[in-house]
Amino acid sequence: MKWNLLIPTIILWLSASQTLAACGTIRFAYPDQHRPPYWLGNGAAVANPPGANVEWVREFAASAQCEVQFVRLPVLRLRSALVGGTADFTTVDITADGQPGIVLPRDAQGKPDTRRASTLNVVVFVRAKDGYARSSEPLQILRGQRVGIMHGSTYANTLQQAGAVLDPGAPTVPNNFEKLHLGRIDAFVVALVSEADMDKFVATRFKGEIVRLDKPILKSHIWLASSQHFYEGHRSDVEAMWNWLGGDGNKRYNMLLRKYTEN
Repeated sequence: MKWNLLIPTIILWLSASQTLAACGTIRFAYPDQHRPPYWLGNGAAVANPPGANVEWVREFAASAQCEVQFVRLPVLRLRSALVGGTADFTTVDITADGQPGIVLPRDAQGKPDTRRASTLNVVVFVRAKDGYARSSEPLQILRGQRVGIMHGSTYANTLQQAGAVLDPGAPTVPNNFEKLHLGRIDAFVVALVSEADMDKFVATRFKGEIVRLDKPILKSHIWLASSQHFYEGHRSDVEAMWNWLGGDGNKRYNMLLRKYTEN
């Protein structure tokens, strides 16, 4: 009689173990450069504290009972790592849609699913003493100006077409703000999840000498994209993680961002 009771329990335990083993460990690639509040620290090691995105990705993996191993790479190698199979996930924007080897969550119409994504705002910071109105049209004031951007920025073409002179020289977000403060560039353009994510950092560090223009250059989305190989082998796990993003995931992300941006 006892065996009759134990057998279903053993079957459930084996099923759960196989589910966890099937997912195993996901390799998540992210930039090896300091990009507060999202990715903190430079180099190959995960920093402590690690940044809002690292904490978020840990919860993303755990939502499907997966472990996560972080791989830090130069930003220009992130997508190639996904395509080449040395990473299973990384963050991408809409320019990755249709790129072979990269899979984004899709909605019922087959388009990239914005419900299972996070927002992306490309914003402009300038020196207060240069006198630009905060309500200025960003692309108009950037024409002919030397503009700092992060390495691998996918909005570089938009800025060039607007007549900006691009300067991708500084590797980290704080370095670019320092260049702007010192007058080595005329503006700094950076992609943020929420427009105000860097406001407290800038206000604390530069005491009102650097300000953000009110209007973003563009608004879009970012996705936690999977490699084609990993998606084909773990479709249910990947969809479960993406579904978590469409539910509790983005609420948790906002909480984590507040933790890093308000303290």
